[in-house]
Amino acid sequence: MVGTRATTRTGDDPMNRRLTLARVSLATALVVGACDTDHTGGHDDHAGGHGHDDHAGGHGHDDHAGGHGHGDHAAGHGAAEVVTLWGETTQLFVEFPALVVGEDSPFAAHLTRISDHLALAEGTVVVELSGGGAEPERFSVDGPSRAGIFRPVVRPTSPGVRRVTLRLESSEASEVHDLGEFTVFDTRRAADAAAPAEIEDPDEIAFLLEQQWPIPFGIERVRARLIRPNIAAFARFALPSGSETVTGAPREGRLVSVDGRFPAVGDVVQVGDSLFAVNVVPEQAGDPATLDLAVAQSDIRVATAQREVDRLRPLVNQGLVASRRLDDAQGELALAQAAAQSARRQRNNRDRSQDLEGGRETVVVRSPIDGVVAEVLAASGAWVSGGQPVVRVIDPRRLWLDVSVPEAYVGRISSLSGAWFTFGEADDVVEIPRTDLVSVGMELDPTTRTLPVRFTLDNAERRFVAGLTVQVRLVTATPTPRAAVPMRAVVDDAGVDVVYVQTGGETFVRRPVQLGARDGAYVAVSGVEPGEWIATTGAYSVKLASTSTESVGHGHAH
Repeated sequence: MVGTRATTRTGDDPMNRRLTLARVSLATALVVGACDTDHTGGHDDHAGGHGHDDHAGGHGHDDHAGGHGHGDHAAGHGAAEVVTLWGETTQLFVEFPALVVGEDSPFAAHLTRISDHLALAEGTVVVELSGGGAEPERFSVDGPSRAGIFRPVVRPTSPGVRRVTLRLESSEASEVHDLGEFTVFDTRRAADAAAPAEIEDPDEIAFLLEQQWPIPFGIERVRARLIRPNIAAFARFALPSGSETVTGAPREGRLVSVDGRFPAVGDVVQVGDSLFAVNVVPEQAGDPATLDLAVAQSDIRVATAQREVDRLRPLVNQGLVASRRLDDAQGELALAQAAAQSARRQRNNRDRSQDLEGGRETVVVRSPIDGVVAEVLAASGAWVSGGQPVVRVIDPRRLWLDVSVPEAYVGRISSLSGAWFTFGEADDVVEIPRTDLVSVGMELDPTTRTLPVRFTLDNAERRFVAGLTVQVRLVTATPTPRAAVPMRAVVDDAGVDVVYVQTGGETFVRRPVQLGARDGAYVAVSGVEPGEWIATTGAYSVKLASTSTESVGHGHAH
């Protein structure tokens, strides 16, 4: 069990009672402001299901732990215990009146699941008194009075020093919390006499569990972690070679859809899927320029042949030229006319194919790779020439991460052991092992004065897109152990980096820290020690609570 035991005994001091009541009013206002007026069933029902004023005893806040008043905290006679323990799976924050033989001591045991910081909604709690030369005594309760708050009532029968344990059995978590040794007094007067006056800590920030449970909140134990030294550089995602292809029209014709669908950016395709089709011009038609030239040339030949025939005919009639020459000229004219007719027929076929909806000859173009349609370069119905690009398909399942290492850091990458970067949230860290290192450049870019380093990156979930720029940390040295906290635990408080250390289930203190090297979701810090518990998720809510309570002090605010 890793835990901290904090015991608070409160004497019967009228001034203390007035201060406590002032805190109750402010704490209630804070809860109402933060979580609306019906905060988990009403903040006034903090620990007993009957109203904040019967926090631990069922009678009102002024009988906070036993029946009479926070000033005389337990059963109306003053002495009470407050203990916070952090276990492996649960956090226990428990308040109960000092133990007296033959008197009820109602426990208000707040149990929180550490993994998600939610109140336990079911289970059995057993409080056991043992040791001190007496038989063990057990007191249990099945289920919480409300989510997170279990209220077993302990009535000791034997005086002396007894060890108190609390055992939780639940489908959500099971754990034994050792609260330590407590004296079971013969009389309430003896218990009151043993209780020192309550000492307020002005640095403590009250943040009730009823405020923590309904919001995203979390705590974590500070640990010494291996922090990897690293250097920062900018990087860009790029498509590897062979991961994109541009498909074009195989021949001249009109683009048409396949089965009523034309490709769109973002469409997922597989090898062999139909992308588009082309209603093509017949092969014999040729391209428009060639056909037009053939028609023009044939017309010239016809005109030339016709003139020769017209010139020879009167000469033959006059007997000046042999008739054989006229026969040859007439034959040449007939050939020219036939060629002109053929050229016009080919050109007319081409013109008619441009006007067809669907054409008689259709060529379907299919995807050559698995991937995603990244670009559509022509619209359905457009007239395209042979080889004209139409659709670009990319395969984004793997990407290159091209890192530009500044010239000043080039000497440190000889021991490069990997890289990491954040994507989205600050604690969403993507790790890249050295095995994914593709290449390290051998010359600097003369313009940017950077050295190219390339990694390959699995992108099966398609989180990243080519062209995106990120800041990458290159791991370049042996890690060293340092006290470290999650980045989300660090709050900027008027330009000062602070974390909020949990001193009890419902109390925190502000702790300025100095940040060191960051490694993934964690950052090395000085100012906290391994073993301390800090607020992580929702740490800023503690800051807001500290602002709201400064006028009347901090500390325990029930």
